[in-house]
Amino acid sequence: MKLALISLAKDDLDGQGPIALLPLFAGTLLDLQIRAAQHIGCEKFVFLCPVTHGALLQKIDEMKQQGLDAEYVRSPSDLVQYASEQDHIVYFADGIIPNEEIVDQLGGAPQELLFTVLHAEEYQEFERIDLNQRWLGIVSLNASRLVAMIDIPDEWEIGSALLRTAVQADCPRAIISDRRMGAGAISHIQSELSAAQYTRRKLKDMPAAKDNFLNRFLLRPLIKRSLPRLWARKAAPQYLQIFALVAGLGGIVVAAFGYAIAALGLLFLGSAGQFARTMMRQFDGAVNMRDWTALALDMFVASGVAILLLQASDAATLLPNLVIFVLLLAHLLLLRSAPDNGRFLLVRPDLRLVLLVLLLASIFGPISFGIYAAALYSGLSLLLDRYIAGKAPKLSDPQGE
Repeated sequence: MKLALISLAKDDLDGQGPIALLPLFAGTLLDLQIRAAQHIGCEKFVFLCPVTHGALLQKIDEMKQQGLDAEYVRSPSDLVQYASEQDHIVYFADGIIPNEEIVDQLGGAPQELLFTVLHAEEYQEFERIDLNQRWLGIVSLNASRLVAMIDIPDEWEIGSALLRTAVQADCPRAIISDRRMGAGAISHIQSELSAAQYTRRKLKDMPAAKDNFLNRFLLRPLIKRSLPRLWARKAAPQYLQIFALVAGLGGIVVAAFGYAIAALGLLFLGSAGQFARTMMRQFDGAVNMRDWTALALDMFVASGVAILLLQASDAATLLPNLVIFVLLLAHLLLLRSAPDNGRFLLVRPDLRLVLLVLLLASIFGPISFGIYAAALYSGLSLLLDRYIAGKAPKLSDPQGE
């Protein structure tokens, strides 16, 4: 079993508390280390913290409620009771964040590995091993090595003790090149300032999302600009969740009174709020999945639009309008599972784009016209996606023949 050992022994440079508890993105630096350990395959988590902190105890309780095995120790000598000789330890020093490449390297079969960098004089924030190399704060060791640490003084840093053990055991070294370090293979955060610099660097390097023109050119740039301020507020995801749900419910209520423009505006804002909430958590490392808020908002939008459509229909047009509306919903569901074809992603409709079409239609005429236009638009997009997806393999067949 892989065991993650995460250090909270050092305070940040401002003296505000452990480096691992510095706010980062929508949580803390510790959250990123835990998620990295989960992706590596660690099933148990031990936190080394000489001084008890309420935030750490709260985090451990939260992890236990999620079914995770989490404990904390005050000194290196206490580690032996939590690890058997069959276990394998992956240690993260204070403020160390590995990128996906390093996580993937550690995610394979357990192996002893010491991560280092050459040109020791250029990386003075890391601990020196010898004249040429410094240790990058991550080591993978067999738990049987802990026996050699039982008698070390409690005032010793666990990282230094593990480093000495690994060096004496001649553990293989994974030397990270300057190019990979420059690309963020392993980041070392020591203060709120360096945490802010790390955040800005991740935002700057954020890859362009495969999305339609509304999200790519309007919503994403606006939300991206607001993310640092949103991350600074720990409860921002909860506030956005409440806003999205209240806006969705408000859209249904306003629709019941027949105010189509106001109702569609609220539904659009609620969907945009949920989109911002999703973007806030994109660096968390959690598995991408639709949460219940997104599902509830989908139901609110469908209900609100259905109410408006019923009000705009008479006896002769009610059934055709409902058929077109159901067809529109089916198109949107199929488009969500459609392949990522770069050629037509820019014009592929989603819930927000359809709401915008309905809003514009309601401004200039009845909402039923917007339903027809959105159904036609989504149907054509679906046809193009499926046609291209079906033809793409055939384009490469001649080479195989």
